[in-house]
Amino acid sequence: MRSKVKGGVFRKTPSDLEAKVNEAASAVAYHAAKELVGYGAIDPLIRDPYIEDISCNGIGIPVFIYHTKYEWLTTNIVISDLEYLKSLVSKLGVKGGKEPSVATPIVEGVLKPEGYRVNIVLDTASRHGPQFTIRKFRSEPFTIIELLKTRVLDPLVAALVWMAVEMKQGIIIYGPTGSGKTTLLNAVTMFIPTEFKIVTAEDTPELHLPFHENWGAMVTRLSTDEKVQSVTLQAQVDAALRQRPDVIIIGEIRSREAYSFFQALATGHGGLTTVHAESADVLVRRLKSPPMSVPASLIAAVRLFVNILRVERGDKVVRKVVRVHESVRYNPELDDVELQEIITWRPEDDSWPLLTRDLVTLRTIASLRLVSYDEALEDLRRRATVLSWLVSKDADVALLHSAVRLYRRDPEEVYRRALAEVKEYELRYR
Repeated sequence: MRSKVKGGVFRKTPSDLEAKVNEAASAVAYHAAKELVGYGAIDPLIRDPYIEDISCNGIGIPVFIYHTKYEWLTTNIVISDLEYLKSLVSKLGVKGGKEPSVATPIVEGVLKPEGYRVNIVLDTASRHGPQFTIRKFRSEPFTIIELLKTRVLDPLVAALVWMAVEMKQGIIIYGPTGSGKTTLLNAVTMFIPTEFKIVTAEDTPELHLPFHENWGAMVTRLSTDEKVQSVTLQAQVDAALRQRPDVIIIGEIRSREAYSFFQALATGHGGLTTVHAESADVLVRRLKSPPMSVPASLIAAVRLFVNILRVERGDKVVRKVVRVHESVRYNPELDDVELQEIITWRPEDDSWPLLTRDLVTLRTIASLRLVSYDEALEDLRRRATVLSWLVSKDADVALLHSAVRLYRRDPEEVYRRALAEVKEYELRYR
């Protein structure tokens, strides 16, 4: 459509006009395309890959953005024309499949074809006029190698998650808004064996599994029409359990679907999800409280709890996996789940040492694989070495996939290749 708009402008421009006229025609074509098929005043922000959030708080107020490097910034875009802002909000509603009205002044949708989340509030429910917020995400998610290169986590943490995912253990990634939970979730899905049956359930389609063909992807559909069925996360999880999945992935749990997810873990399914919480204690309290209402006995079915936060490092704010807990057991006397912190991030030297020499996670994996604890520990170290090697090679998603798949079939061969180029990863204890 954009090319058609541009072509239409140039067909009306004689071929022998001066270069300045052609330049002016290009500008007209750009602005016409931006308004007709793009996002108008905010189109450049939509196209910028370094912008995560776009927020317009009303008429005559600068548009704010959340930048991947500089966090919240004020732009020079100010929408002062009320009718223009209303038309832009209406366009966002149409593209998001949820056009607001006086009856429903607050709506959420998914912009098509980009897939970005949009929240719209009309002036009937906003003091400063119509407002909107757009949450963007990368078309090609970060790989675990990219997260390792930027020190979001280190090879030890990634290797432990790799082992847990491969053995169908439950993992919860938790942290506050904007901490990188979904980014990390997307990255660790690369560790899921390609022969596994995967079912995902999401409000917004953000998960990306390029090498998994046996993948059932479901998304929420809410309806106010009695004749049109709503598809909630709860309905998606219930449907997933009937599809004989090896692994169930929920983009985020926050309501009744949590109970079904934990039941799936307790019956032998692998599971990955995210939860909004800043600490392990807060996480467990949230899970046990309404509307999730998950019994502590089921919470114990989760193997790893991975905490990711935004932290200050000098003059920058970066994302870090700051701690990893594992479930030890369910305590019936206290009706609570006992957690053990096993890895913590040390800001003084940017390292992730182990806090114990006895990991319940490794004992569980060793039991499932019919090997000794020491053999499982050695495998952890070897996988960390392989990941260090892939970082040194600046591995792309194809090489990462190939290495992970080959390691499952022939770990000795992959480890031998890694040792030819990097040193053995040394486990550190605190």
